[in-house]
Amino acid sequence: MEVRWFRSKYAPFVHLYSDGLDQYGDQMPEYQGRTELLKDDIENGRVFLRIHNIQPSDDGQYKCFFQSGVFYEEALLELKVAGL
Repeated sequence: MEVRWFRSKYAPFVHLYSDGLDQYGDQMPEYQGRTELLKDDIENGRVFLRIHNIQPSDDGQYKCFFQSGVFYEEALLELKVAGL
Protein backbone atom coordinates (compact mmCIF):
# COMPACT_ATOMS: atom_id res chain seq x y z
CA MET A 1 0.00 0.00 0.00
CA GLU A 2 1.18 3.50 -0.80
CA VAL A 3 -0.20 6.89 0.22
CA ARG A 4 1.65 9.83 -1.29
CA TRP A 5 0.89 13.50 -0.65
CA PHE A 6 2.61 15.89 -3.02
CA ARG A 7 2.36 19.37 -4.50
CA SER A 8 3.00 19.96 -8.21
CA LYS A 9 5.48 17.09 -8.67
CA TYR A 10 5.19 13.43 -7.67
CA ALA A 11 8.66 13.66 -6.13
CA PRO A 12 9.93 15.11 -3.97
CA PHE A 13 6.82 14.60 -1.85
CA VAL A 14 5.13 16.26 1.11
CA HIS A 15 4.60 12.89 2.86
CA LEU A 16 4.92 9.25 1.79
CA TYR A 17 3.63 6.09 3.46
CA SER A 18 4.79 2.91 1.75
CA ASP A 19 5.37 -0.72 2.72
CA GLY A 20 3.81 -0.11 6.13
CA LEU A 21 6.16 2.75 7.06
CA ASP A 22 6.41 6.50 6.74
CA GLN A 23 9.21 7.26 4.26
CA TYR A 24 11.23 10.46 4.55
CA GLY A 25 14.12 9.93 2.11
CA ASP A 26 12.86 12.18 -0.70
CA GLN A 27 10.61 14.47 1.37
CA MET A 28 10.53 18.15 0.43
CA PRO A 29 12.91 19.92 2.86
CA GLU A 30 10.30 22.52 3.82
CA TYR A 31 8.02 19.77 5.23
CA GLN A 32 10.64 17.78 7.15
CA GLY A 33 9.56 17.24 10.73
CA ARG A 34 6.17 18.91 10.11
CA THR A 35 3.96 16.18 8.60
CA GLU A 36 2.06 13.32 10.15
CA LEU A 37 -0.15 10.78 8.38
CA LEU A 38 -3.12 9.78 10.55
CA LYS A 39 -3.73 6.14 9.70
CA ASP A 40 -6.37 5.05 12.24
CA ASP A 41 -8.87 4.22 9.48
CA ILE A 42 -6.41 3.24 6.71
CA GLU A 43 -7.99 -0.22 6.26
CA ASN A 44 -11.18 1.57 5.15
CA GLY A 45 -9.27 3.79 2.74
CA ARG A 46 -9.35 6.90 4.94
CA VAL A 47 -6.19 8.75 5.85
CA PHE A 48 -5.51 12.32 6.87
CA LEU A 49 -2.40 14.44 6.54
CA ARG A 50 -1.61 16.79 9.40
CA ILE A 51 0.85 19.61 8.78
CA HIS A 52 2.27 21.15 11.93
CA ASN A 53 3.46 24.76 12.23
CA ILE A 54 1.54 25.96 9.18
CA GLN A 55 3.37 28.61 7.15
CA PRO A 56 2.13 30.98 4.43
CA SER A 57 4.10 28.94 1.86
CA ASP A 58 1.91 25.90 2.68
CA ASP A 59 -1.00 27.62 0.92
CA GLY A 60 -2.07 25.97 -2.31
CA GLN A 61 -2.95 22.72 -3.98
CA TYR A 62 -2.09 19.25 -2.63
CA LYS A 63 -2.63 15.91 -4.32
CA CYS A 64 -3.05 12.55 -2.63
CA PHE A 65 -2.29 9.31 -4.46
CA PHE A 66 -3.48 6.07 -2.84
CA GLN A 67 -2.60 2.63 -4.20
CA SER A 68 -3.26 -0.83 -2.82
CA GLY A 69 -2.56 -3.70 -5.19
CA VAL A 70 -4.17 -2.89 -8.53
CA PHE A 71 -6.60 -0.38 -6.97
CA TYR A 72 -5.64 3.28 -6.92
CA GLU A 73 -7.32 6.63 -6.37
CA GLU A 74 -6.30 10.26 -6.47
CA ALA A 75 -7.71 13.25 -4.62
CA LEU A 76 -7.10 16.97 -4.82
CA LEU A 77 -7.12 19.40 -1.90
CA GLU A 78 -6.82 23.18 -1.80
CA LEU A 79 -5.33 24.54 1.44
CA LYS A 80 -6.00 28.18 2.23
CA VAL A 81 -3.71 29.64 4.88
CA ALA A 82 -5.19 32.67 6.65
CA GLY A 83 -3.72 34.67 9.48
CA LEU A 84 -4.20 37.77 11.55
